Amino acid sequence: MPLITFDGISQPLEEVQDNPARFALNLERAKKSPGYAVCGCKPRSVSSPLRLVIRRYGKLFHLARWPDEGAKHDANTCPFFSESSPGAESGATAQDAIRNTPDGLNAKLDISLSVRTVDRVSPSGGSTPTRAAGRRSAPLLGFLQRIWTDARLNQWSGGAQRNWGTCNAQVLAQLGEGKLNGRPIQEVVHVMRRYEESQQTAIKAELEEFLARIQTTADASERGIVIAEIKSIDLSKYSFVVKIRQTFESFFAAKDVIEKAAKSFRYAWSMIGNAEARVIAVLLLERTKDGNLRVIDLAVQLCSKAFIPCDSSYEVAMANRLVADGRRFYKPLRLLPGEEMLPDFVLVDTPVPTAIEVYGMESHDGYRRRKEQKQAIYSQNRTPCIEWVPPAHLASVRLPAAA
Repeated sequence: MPLITFDGISQPLEEVQDNPARFALNLERAKKSPGYAVCGCKPRSVSSPLRLVIRRYGKLFHLARWPDEGAKHDANTCPFFSESSPGAESGATAQDAIRNTPDGLNAKLDISLSVRTVDRVSPSGGSTPTRAAGRRSAPLLGFLQRIWTDARLNQWSGGAQRNWGTCNAQVLAQLGEGKLNGRPIQEVVHVMRRYEESQQTAIKAELEEFLARIQTTADASERGIVIAEIKSIDLSKYSFVVKIRQTFESFFAAKDVIEKAAKSFRYAWSMIGNAEARVIAVLLLERTKDGNLRVIDLAVQLCSKAFIPCDSSYEVAMANRLVADGRRFYKPLRLLPGEEMLPDFVLVDTPVPTAIEVYGMESHDGYRRRKEQKQAIYSQNRTPCIEWVPPAHLASVRLPAAA
C-alpha cells in the first residue's frame, strides 16, 4: 500500500487504517489545513499532489479518494483507484438503488429504518418500506457486496495480510457522508472498528452511542444497521444469540430469523467460526419494548482470511492459496442479473488476465450445463482459464507464472 502524507508526517496507508486513534489529531489538523492528505501511490509534483479527502467519523478520521481523481491513482496497488468518478458511473441512473456521490454512498434498501408500531414485526423488517417513486431498492446482501466492491476489498494486490482495520477504513471511506433511505448514513450505519486492547473503552463507547439511537416507544421503533464480523451464533434458552468480533456485545434473534438466514446463506453459515475464513454480517437491529436489542434481519458474506468475498468453502481455499502465493487477483461479484457467467476469480498478474474456476456439484445437471457454457465462452474468447474440480487436491492445480 502507498505512503500517505499529512500534517508533516508520512505513514504507510495500512498503519493509518489500522490505528485511526493514533493519527486522529494529525488528520484533524490536516483536514483544517491544507484540507487534504496526499497519496504517494504515484510520483507527483508538489504543485499537483494526489489529494485524499479526510472525513470525520465520530471522533476519528478516515481517508477517501478525492472526487474525479480516482483514475489518477495506481490501478494495481492503490485502494483509492477508481475507473470512474462518483456520480458518473457507467450506466448509473437516478433509479439505481445504490449510487456513488461526491459525499459518499446514496442507497435505498428494501428495509424500514423507522416503523410506527411494533406490535407485530416480521423477520423481513416490519412494515413495507417507503419507496421513492421509480427508484429500485437493494437487499442487505446487495448493499454489503456493493460497498465491498467499491472499496476494492474484492481485490488483492499481492501485499501483506489484510485485517479488519483495513476493511473498516475502506468501507467507511465509501459510505462517507452519504444517505441511506434518506437518512444520514453515519446516523443509521455503524461499522465496527478493529479491536485494540488500548482502545477497548473507546470502541465500547462508540458502539453504545450508536445503539442508544435505536429506541422503541409505544408509538414507533427506530432501527439501525451494524456491519461486523460474525464470531458465533449460539442457541439460547428462548432464541439465538448473535456474537460479533471486535466487541463483547451480543444480540438476540428469533428462531425464524436465524433459520431463514441459515437457509439463504448456507455456504457462509457453515463456515462461521472456521479459522480459514471470515464471515461478514449486516445486522438490522431493533430494540424490544423491554429494552433489549434484537436482530430482525441480517445478511452474511463468506470471505477468505484476507476478506476476499467467496461463494463456497472451496473458493475460500483457493483465495487463501492465491494470497499466500503473493498473486494479484480479484473476485468478480454478481451484482446484477445476467452476470452468472462471471469467473470465480481473475488473475491480473499474468500477461493477459487468467480466469480461475472452482467447479463443484458435478452431480447437478443444471450446474454441469452452466459449466459447459462457461468453458465454451472461454474457448470462444480464447481466455486462459485454470480449473479446479474438488475433491482433487488444491496443490495439484498449477497456476501460470506471474509476469
